Amino acid sequence: MKIIVMNSADLRIEVLNVPDHMLEEDIEVFLAEHDYSLNNISWMAAPIDYVPMQFHDFGINEENGEETRVIRHARLKDYSIYDSVQEVKHREQEELAETLRQYGESVDDGYEWHFEGECPIIAAYDYDEPCDVVILAVRVNKDGKLTIIGDEKNDRGNEHEIDVDEIFAGHLEFVTSEIGA
Repeated sequence: MKIIVMNSADLRIEVLNVPDHMLEEDIEVFLAEHDYSLNNISWMAAPIDYVPMQFHDFGINEENGEETRVIRHARLKDYSIYDSVQEVKHREQEELAETLRQYGESVDDGYEWHFEGECPIIAAYDYDEPCDVVILAVRVNKDGKLTIIGDEKNDRGNEHEIDVDEIFAGHLEFVTSEIGA
């Protein structure tokens, strides 16, 4: 269970992971024992892993002077660098798959793209070692599974499949930007 604590003394929101069995009385005792001043905070318990959030941006449209409002949906969760990196990697994989569907050559049960001349170079863990990899071809099947064929930049002549999850975050963009260019 998560306890969301909103501290009015220093405008801070904290998320506490606590055992699921705590009752309201237990939570207030727990907070007091952990140096939260019950006079300066509001709190709520959420028996879920992710807490839905809405961010509202209000402004004025410069052309017509009317009030604008943009709502962005997100989830309040445990933000670690690993989670952020994984989100970037998955978003890049989805963008590459969509680009292949749009510009790739239709084959069997998917789409593929072969690079010729100057091929994109990305960083990846290949054989458990970080290295630069020259990307020769990419493919997406009807289920969205990506297949990437590459060759180590400093040891050419050994084309093989590169595990898409072993590619460094931010590097698939180098491949995606070359497709259809």
